[in-house]
Amino acid sequence: MDDKNTENRRDRKDLMKKIIIAVLIVLLIFPNIISVFMLVRQAKLEDRINRLSDEIARMRLGTYGDIGRLSDEGRVAVIKAFPELMDSEPGERDTAIAELPAEAGEDEERPAAAGDAAGDKEETAFSTEDVVWAFSARGEIEEPAHKVYLTFDDGPSEYTDDILDILSRYGVKATFFVVGKESDADIELYRRIVEEGHTLGMHSYSHVYSRIYASEESFTADLDKISGLLEEATGVKPEFYRFPGGSSNAVSNLDMHRFIKILDDRGISYFDWNVASGDATRELLSSQTILANSTRGITERGTSVILMHDSVARPTTVQALPQIIETILNMEDTAILPITSDTEQVRHVE
Repeated sequence: MDDKNTENRRDRKDLMKKIIIAVLIVLLIFPNIISVFMLVRQAKLEDRINRLSDEIARMRLGTYGDIGRLSDEGRVAVIKAFPELMDSEPGERDTAIAELPAEAGEDEERPAAAGDAAGDKEETAFSTEDVVWAFSARGEIEEPAHKVYLTFDDGPSEYTDDILDILSRYGVKATFFVVGKESDADIELYRRIVEEGHTLGMHSYSHVYSRIYASEESFTADLDKISGLLEEATGVKPEFYRFPGGSSNAVSNLDMHRFIKILDDRGISYFDWNVASGDATRELLSSQTILANSTRGITERGTSVILMHDSVARPTTVQALPQIIETILNMEDTAILPITSDTEQVRHVE
């Protein structure tokens, strides 16, 4: 009997040892498992933060189109403290335009100002090196007095990547009225235009005036072809159209209102221009001439739609583009935007 009790005690001791060892092993391994899990989660979060930071870094707070696209109904969804963030004194926030405090260095980041305590509409002013904006505490956006739309016809071309690179460098968005091209390289350019936040519009498929304007049926067939191509390439149905030669062209023998009705019936808006860069002439203009043509009279209008061309035959347009953008951004209370459904329509024929 004693031997049996001794054996039972020994078995219990062995069992306890095994349990203790198992618990110790779990206690030793569990933190490592948790650590690995947390490291993986941290890496994923850091990657997401980096991607969001990169996206915000490419955004110019002075460009209304970028800010407005962050959320619906003009609400600001993301605000990041940039070095240029305004921290104006109480009483100065009632104006959208102000100068940076003298003590604010280029590399200094400052938190968003909370706004005045009094009043229903508290405002915090933001600035880039070119344009200054004011945002209310409710996230409303003060619209610029002068809205400028850079539009490029006839692409894609060998210069489309260069144009997109320049636009990206300055953090501005434009509108591309493209024609039908179906090479892999051209399809990728359609996609890049959309992926980088620009507006992709239609400029006909063939760009052959005599064919497009021959009849309502031929116009419709061409429209369907370019619309289908762009939607298939990008997944986005194009909403905007520019008539080859403009709605006031002297080529069509049919009343342009017949073609306008086709667009209206399909919910497609068309845009002409009220500023011409002059780069469509037979003579190759200098970049300085294109700059002067493209920026003339902008501050005298609320909306300026600038006609330029994305064509291998127009290298000076690409050369002039950085100066065009810099000149416009340096104009008071002026912003460069992509065409959207909210854009004031500029038309030669109503």
